[in-house]
This record gives sequence, structure tokens and C-alpha cells, in this order.
Amino acid sequence: MERRIPLRLVIVLMVVLSLFGAGLVLVPAMMMMGIAGVSEETTDGTSSVSCARIAQTGNTDVVLDDAQLANAQTVIETGVELDIPSRGLVVAVATAMQESTLRNLEYGDRDSLGLFQQRAAWGSASERTDPETASRMFYAGGQAGQPGLTDISDWQSMAITDAAQAVQRSAFPYAYARWESMAASLVESVVGDDALGCDRNIVGASLPDGTIGDFLQVALEQQGDPYVWGAVGPDAFDCSGLIVYSYQKVGHPLKIRTAAQMMDNSTMIEPGQEKPGDLLFGALGQRGSAGHVMIVVEPGLAVQAPETGRNVQLSEYTADNVRWKLGRLNDSAFADSADPAA
Repeated sequence: MERRIPLRLVIVLMVVLSLFGAGLVLVPAMMMMGIAGVSEETTDGTSSVSCARIAQTGNTDVVLDDAQLANAQTVIETGVELDIPSRGLVVAVATAMQESTLRNLEYGDRDSLGLFQQRAAWGSASERTDPETASRMFYAGGQAGQPGLTDISDWQSMAITDAAQAVQRSAFPYAYARWESMAASLVESVVGDDALGCDRNIVGASLPDGTIGDFLQVALEQQGDPYVWGAVGPDAFDCSGLIVYSYQKVGHPLKIRTAAQMMDNSTMIEPGQEKPGDLLFGALGQRGSAGHVMIVVEPGLAVQAPETGRNVQLSEYTADNVRWKLGRLNDSAFADSADPAA
């Protein structure tokens, strides 16, 4: 089946972003799907124009790269070929977003693989990591008789969560619904022949293997949840609470709680030397203690719970500024005294 990216032009919106703190550029809600032009102002007064692929979910935007878009398109077009109604396409995309962030993973919990993190009984490793075959199995069922979406009685009248869970039988059955609006925008774009994006992506980050990658995965899954001072999840967070929750979920609980404590228990890193999972400290007091903290997803991009009235989101940052400090948590920060990056 031929793969194509629709070419119909969409409106380009130019939005001047406000600064949060110093040197921090945010990606705002802009449109359901399409090309977003963003004028970025930096602390040294320079500016540049970037372009991001954006799919909206709830009150936040998810920025998708080429691989994620291609996988979403495969899931949707495979469903269209199988005469799956649009509702089923939305269920499938939301499921793949929750299970793998629309990435064709060659690893997972126990023996899970691929876009849908299907277990070994569903098919061979090559079948589960082939996006088209994996999509067909999600719709029609696994190789050992596992029910697919179309095998579920009354699936079309079910909530997204219930329909996805009937196929996946996940340990986190309520997580699928958070991606419904994003999945609907992707389905509308592909089926309606709208453009999916432009030449530059902001996320474009492949998460590392191991605990740090799992930690980042958990943090990124909280996008759209509200900031609440003192909250440590599961449905609301403050800046350090997002970090505490994410490490707790992957089995490495912290014995510290605040941004200032995290900075005190970190080794400082020079700008440009940061790695995924490192922390970015801001709102520095007169004595240099931190009042805010974010998680580095890749150099120049962080996930954070920003402030009251806003949700967990991805943000671009510029670290070569005296108002921001980069650090890597030491063993002393963890209750089990084990560095998860080791």
C-alpha cells in the first residue's frame, strides 16, 4: 500500500510567544492539526521562526515528528483499507499514542513490542514491529486468537477507554481517553486529506532506553494535567511533584521533594552538556536556591508543570543564561541510593 503525506495547504498562524521566566519559550495551543508558525524571542533579543506539527489533546498540544506522523497515517490507512469506521480509527490512534507515543518500539514491558505494545502471543517480533501488520492485528485480532477491536461486541457504542481496554487489557485502562481529541484530529487530517505538518519538528526526541527513558515517558504522559501547588499526581502536579511522581512510577522513589532540594542533591552541568532526564532549575533566589524545576527531554526541550492556571506541557528553553542552571540528580536524591542512569 502506497504511503503518502497529503499536500493540501493549511493556514499558517504567526503567534508571538510571551516569556515564562527568562529565556524560556513555550509552545501554545494553536490549532487542531496543521502548520504552526511561531516567532520565538530569546533573552538576547534575537528571534527566529520555527514550525511545528501540532495535534491538540485537551488543553495542551502534542508536537509530532515525521516517524510519529507516518505511524499514525499507517494505523489510519490500514483501518480504512479494512473498512473500519472513523470511530475505530480514533480508538486505534489513541491506543497507539498511549502505548508507544506512536513510536514503533522494539522494547516494552516484558515481551511487549511495537506501536500497540502487543505481547508475544499476538505474533512474531517482526509482525508486531511492522506498523501495518500490528495495526491489522489491533483491528482484527492476534495470531493466537486474541480479539481485535472488531471482535468486541458493541465496540462502536463504547467509550474510547472501554473499547481500547477490551483489546489491550492494560494495567492503566483509563489512560487512553486523554488522547481522544488528538486522535480525532489526526484521523480528520488523514481521511480529510489535510496537511500533517511542515519541515521542522520541535519534539523529534527519541527517548533513551532504561529507567531514564521510562521516567521521561511517565512525565510526558502527564501533559494536559493541571498545575496545582503541592500536588504529586496522579491527576495534578506542581513542578517538583511531576518529578517525584515520575520517578516513583518507575520504581526509583526520591527522598527529597522540592526544587531547592533537588538542586542541592544534583551535580551542576554546563549548558550544552545536558542529557535527557537532567533537570533545569529556575526562579533562583539570592542564595542560588531553585524555586522551579523542569525535566530535560532533549537539549533545548523540557517538560514541566509551569504554574497555577496552566497544564503540564513541553517547553523550549535556552540554558546559557545565569537565571537557569542545569543539574543531574546524585545518588543521594534517591531513597534506594541507586542512580537510575547507571
